Amino acid sequence: MTLTLNDVSSLLHLPILGQLCHLEEVDFEDSRCAIVELLGVDGGKASAELTAAHGVKVRLSWLRDIYAEHCEQQQWEYAARAYLLHLVGCSIFAHKTATSIRVSYLLLFRDVYTCGRYAWGVAALVYMYDQLGDASLASTRQMAGYLTLLQSWIYEHFPTLGKRRMVSSYMEDRPRAAKWESPRQGSTLLEVRVHLDALTYDLVIWYPYESHRESRPFYGVCMFSGWIRIGETLCRHLPERVLRQFGFQQSIPRDPPVVADADILVTDDVWLHYHDHVVRGVSVSRFPYDCVDGYLAWFRIISHPYIIPADDDRPSLAPRLRRDIPDEVPQRRRSASQSGLLVCLPTLFILYNFVVIVYIIMCHRYNARCCQDIW
Repeated sequence: MTLTLNDVSSLLHLPILGQLCHLEEVDFEDSRCAIVELLGVDGGKASAELTAAHGVKVRLSWLRDIYAEHCEQQQWEYAARAYLLHLVGCSIFAHKTATSIRVSYLLLFRDVYTCGRYAWGVAALVYMYDQLGDASLASTRQMAGYLTLLQSWIYEHFPTLGKRRMVSSYMEDRPRAAKWESPRQGSTLLEVRVHLDALTYDLVIWYPYESHRESRPFYGVCMFSGWIRIGETLCRHLPERVLRQFGFQQSIPRDPPVVADADILVTDDVWLHYHDHVVRGVSVSRFPYDCVDGYLAWFRIISHPYIIPADDDRPSLAPRLRRDIPDEVPQRRRSASQSGLLVCLPTLFILYNFVVIVYIIMCHRYNARCCQDIW
């Protein structure tokens, strides 16, 4: 399981159709000029802010001040850019510090009247994929990205994980993420690991958005299989690996090497013609966790069914609804190159879910601090 375009569309109501976001790499002088031109401040003030922010970025608190000044002076385009940059800086493009945002993102709002042409939902998903890749490294101690997206995704798919409250006033015409509230007290890392290892098929809600379709329909682009990007950051979106999240029977997917190499120009062209690159030939599932014969045995060979080490106390292999599949499948030795491919694809395997769930539950306080900056 993993986050998909369908999740972003349903949880956040962000557009997933449109132009992919192109980010320009800017140096100090480029950033200063962009701030002067697009935010309407003088060069000295722009330089001072870049220095105070320690790089080609601006502080969210500074953006709030700029917004207030331009509103008072009725300079609405400058105010709109400051507002929009602040908004994405504390949501879909949140930095680890939760206090600043790169000036590169300001260039996306050069024309405030046409910035709606971008597929902001795709940009949010790529940014989250990239941050999850970093979070899977042992050296990483903190995570960036829109953690509300991750948190609500977990709440929708794993009703027994985490502590949450349903908002009594929620209506289905609102983004699905608005359905949940998080308590101040979270779960410990050990508790989360035990709960994950104890999961069974019937403890997962594979396709949670059926009641939400009237206000947010299922878009065909959600089945797009290929590369998506923001700037020069490219990630694979492979719905064929998580078909049960779309209400389809899960088949054994193609190997990672079959996916074409990443290229920005090719990626943009393929995205423009996404209709030619959607997953086809799928079967509607007979039951939520439906999969073809042999899939579970294949999955246990290439993945990690447990989080808790084998020498620790742990439950027997969690999925008990298919007793024709043995608890243990003999492990096949892999070459170093094959193993490297698997490590480079955290979104494809259950280790990805471990990173997602552990980090979102352990980062509640970070998420709350970030969201306090939204007006």
